Amino acid sequence: DDHPRRRRCCDPQVAGGAGAAAFNEAYGDTTAAQARAGRDIQGIPWDRLQFTREQYREKRVSEYKNYANLDFAPAALDVACAACPVTPCPPHAPYFNFAHNTRAVRSNFVHFQLRNLVWATSKQDAYVMSENRVVHWNAATRRATTVLDLDGGASGAGGVIAGDFPRIQVSTTCVRNGLVAAGGFAGELVTLDMRTGASRFLRVSNDDNGITNAIEFFETRSGSEVLVSANNDMMTRFYDLETMQCLARHRYPWAVNYAVASQCGRHMVVVGDSSEAWLVDTASGRRMAKMEGHLDFSFAAAWHPNGCMFATGNQDTTTRLWDVRHLGQSLAVLRGTMGAIRSLRFSADGRFLAAAEPADFVHVYDAAAGFSEVQTLDHFGETAGVGFSPDGEAVHRRR
Repeated sequence: DDHPRRRRCCDPQVAGGAGAAAFNEAYGDTTAAQARAGRDIQGIPWDRLQFTREQYREKRVSEYKNYANLDFAPAALDVACAACPVTPCPPHAPYFNFAHNTRAVRSNFVHFQLRNLVWATSKQDAYVMSENRVVHWNAATRRATTVLDLDGGASGAGGVIAGDFPRIQVSTTCVRNGLVAAGGFAGELVTLDMRTGASRFLRVSNDDNGITNAIEFFETRSGSEVLVSANNDMMTRFYDLETMQCLARHRYPWAVNYAVASQCGRHMVVVGDSSEAWLVDTASGRRMAKMEGHLDFSFAAAWHPNGCMFATGNQDTTTRLWDVRHLGQSLAVLRGTMGAIRSLRFSADGRFLAAAEPADFVHVYDAAAGFSEVQTLDHFGETAGVGFSPDGEAVHRRR
């Protein structure tokens, strides 16, 4: 940190393919000091290439093809987005300063629409997916440790490895308060308590299309901790985190891509293979309101800590902000640069909202400024997810 008001941007990533080892040796980790001295944050040797960074960025944006399930005209969003103008934060006063980029952790994802595979539990600690393993990356020690191995059978590697699990193609994860959960392509759900090493495995759905699209933890009004899984079989399921007993099942008219509870646990935002977003009663699943405005399927949602505001992210390339007290129309419509909004996170203090596109861009909006100012974190490559540290002092993104 150069300034006490500024925050850190930690950026674990890795180069793959032919010549990766040689490339990593010559262009390995990038520190904040190196970046200030002019080194590219990803270690890309632009001086050895036939085009500049700016030229390649322009080419990427112009040629990128955003994936959509429904037919819509992007121009249909122009009026709504124009009503919510957003300006870049001042270059001399960014919300987050670049801190470190590493190639020591290889991240991957197996479903191009599911990008909730990054979680931060402190400024130094991030959890990412790597070859069907949940890996803990410590930014202070620069060490990566396997926490949960789901690549087939128990492993003798370092870290907390629990259970003799079958190989699971991990589609989504959640990490919070010492608990790790991972969902799979065949409806699998695995939980691990890193404090005790206790783990559980179950298949939440036997449906051929039962992929676990998202997992979230929340606390009920009685204080118990609950896991909610959103599945492609049009169901949300609730589990007691202590016993992993199923508490409830709620059915929807479309595949559920994300479900997240409010701070009090009473309300839940549910999005899926629909242009609608639903606000439902957590206990009963009863629909309380239907939000309209998006033009395609949604794969991301997040609650502001105040419990009144929430955000939805859509394949129409926009993030919409909503207030539960005034759901007739969205508060703001924020457009991305080139792709769908695949992951949304509010910082714990509610000051910032991070919206991750599937590649190249993560937008950090200033909620205190009414989402009218943004810092865009610009990289090259697919994005597996984004996560704020609990104190809001760091944002981790993963490629």
